[in-house]
Amino acid sequence: MKTLFFRLMTGLFLFVLIFVSCQPKFTAEEKKSVSDEIETVVRNFLNAETLNYETHTGLRANQPGYVMGGDGHIMYRSYAGYHSAMKATFSGIQRFIEMHIVELHVYPLSKDAATCTTLFKSKFLTTAGDTLINNGCWTFVFKKFDNEWKVVQENGTHTTD
Repeated sequence: MKTLFFRLMTGLFLFVLIFVSCQPKFTAEEKKSVSDEIETVVRNFLNAETLNYETHTGLRANQPGYVMGGDGHIMYRSYAGYHSAMKATFSGIQRFIEMHIVELHVYPLSKDAATCTTLFKSKFLTTAGDTLINNGCWTFVFKKFDNEWKVVQENGTHTTD
């Protein structure tokens, strides 16, 4: 009976060992590739010449589970809520006139997920002709959908410094 037990345990151990060793590894090269892709996406997004309603909403995933927190509370619990709020917000913005990334930090989680925290300084021109400061520190959680990176959750704080 002891021999059978030890054989079963040894077999189970070997099975688990083989199964775990066969799992695909997330290599340093793949991490670098994901990091580079996310950095490109964020730098293209935080561009005063192209940032508008379409690019702002286009970065986010229209998927269940989308959440945006900011400035100390949950702002939007769905993409639909976020989308309609941005439509109203951008109706008061003529254009961004300045955008500067101060810091950008990417943390690859897997081949299809990553986080990115960025500190930025920006200004935009309102439809009333006022220039407003729009600085902030933001963390995005990205997931890859159909070979395209989208934000599934995010949180940030706007500052006026």
